[in-house]
Amino acid sequence: MDAEFRTIKEILAEHGLESPMLNILVPDAHLYETLAIQPDGEIALRPDFVGHADHAAAVSKFSDFLRLAVEKDCDVVVSPEYSCPWDVLTNAIKNQILPREGKIWLLGCEAITPNGLRSLIAAHTGVVWIHEPIPADNGGFLDVLAYAVKAKAVAGGIKNVIVLQFKTQAMGGQPFERDHLLRGRRIYIWQNPVDNIRLISLICSEALAFDQVATDDCRFDLHPFVIFHPQLTEDPHHAAISAYRTRLFDHEVGKRIEVLTLNWARDSKFQIPDAEPNRYGGSAIYTKSEKFDLADVRLEANHQKGLFYSFWLSRRTDLCFLSYDQHVFHYRMPKTFQNVQAVLVQRTGPEMRSLWHWDATKGVWLESVSADDGFSKLCQSFQQQGCDYCFDAPHTAVGRERLLTLTAGKLARKSDWHKVRNMDSFMTEADARARRLTFTHEQVQASDEFRREHLRRYIKLQTTVLADPNNFPETIQDLRGDWQMQTPRESNGFRFNLASASGNSSGATAIFVGLEPPDRVQQLMDDLVRAWGKIETRRLAIWYEFQNSIRCMCLPLPSIVEDSEPPASIARSTTS
Repeated sequence: MDAEFRTIKEILAEHGLESPMLNILVPDAHLYETLAIQPDGEIALRPDFVGHADHAAAVSKFSDFLRLAVEKDCDVVVSPEYSCPWDVLTNAIKNQILPREGKIWLLGCEAITPNGLRSLIAAHTGVVWIHEPIPADNGGFLDVLAYAVKAKAVAGGIKNVIVLQFKTQAMGGQPFERDHLLRGRRIYIWQNPVDNIRLISLICSEALAFDQVATDDCRFDLHPFVIFHPQLTEDPHHAAISAYRTRLFDHEVGKRIEVLTLNWARDSKFQIPDAEPNRYGGSAIYTKSEKFDLADVRLEANHQKGLFYSFWLSRRTDLCFLSYDQHVFHYRMPKTFQNVQAVLVQRTGPEMRSLWHWDATKGVWLESVSADDGFSKLCQSFQQQGCDYCFDAPHTAVGRERLLTLTAGKLARKSDWHKVRNMDSFMTEADARARRLTFTHEQVQASDEFRREHLRRYIKLQTTVLADPNNFPETIQDLRGDWQMQTPRESNGFRFNLASASGNSSGATAIFVGLEPPDRVQQLMDDLVRAWGKIETRRLAIWYEFQNSIRCMCLPLPSIVEDSEPPASIARSTTS
């Protein structure tokens, strides 16, 4: 890429400043905390401006966000591209609402003209401004990422410093930025006085030209990295924009890299004729660690607060999506590299601490009990009365994923199918788009159809198959009229999704696979017998549609000659 990478240490030294010791870049076993805003709104596009169409509302929203930033005292505070009004930043300077030592703010600011930026800097001398030469041309705008930190002056004292990084690459595919963006040349590499973990930011389409192999200045092979990718895009998963992540996490260096992509919220809309609201979101945390915390309790707590886990299988990378809705997110996570004794290294991934939603009437961010994952709305769209989707406690999002996976017969044919990294619903699409069953914000056709097929089978099992007592085979006839859906649990080896409503009978495994030929159903039966064992599959029933009727396949009741037959033999199954 044409950009020039410069280390912040040398840049600050040119201004008589020492490089700050940032908590996020200290390679210890402590956690660091991040506060991120994902705003929505109408976005104005003019030859001299990109930003909020409603300036007053944006100032209110971002001013309260910075209030939260000071109150929570997070190590990292971030906003997406073109989002933070300059009035908010200048008011923060006037009122000393700025980060403490060891903290860093990375604020994607609204577009500004070169003359506008010069005037703003001249009017606000309460900080040290650092930037590359501002382009002389005033015929367009600058896209600016503002870093705010405190740094020690060589001559003594502590200075508030704002480093401005100008976007270096216009967005492809449409001419607006090509025609109006005044491109910068410099990308800053942040590192502590003792150089270890490094931080860089790629402003949206800068990812198009970024090639870490050709970028010798970054040296991903020598240093762990945190990459911040602020965006304003309708397609954050576009292959060209996301290609750098594929390259990074496809390489050994990916084990010591973390990426935070931060976009505007879904339903944001460009203020142009016939513009449709954006479907994204798409903000996410990318990391990979053998010690990532995949316990149900952690995944459920994060899920409730708007952080949804998926696994990018092709890159062996853990991917945590933020809710696509407008929120402020507060999470903590371990350092990407920890230069400590091996026993102390616990890269357990992000933990969402708090979630806020915007109250426009009160003009404040209010803490939310939970985020809307969209699952209830999806279920209600089928308009099936009497279908139990296990919404209520003690059922969890992970439990519901297991329930739908098992019911649809789409489980891995092994005993530990229930682990999230073994479940198809937790695997992203090849392009890293989510297809979680209980997180439905991703609406690409493949993901949407994947969910709906699971739900169609689940609904048909309840409302048609189990509703008719005649469909129950002899092996589970004790559950006729005495059944209820239940998420698979550890106590039953994650096998049973059918429980006795009265509690008088044992549970069972009920699967409905839709329209399938008998040999395909038999293969599923045989595979599960091999994986689970013949005793554990005694109460397994697989229903399917064939020749315009509902049929059932299950193992026969135990007989005196049972042990003489192999556990996966066709002779051991019955078809009704």
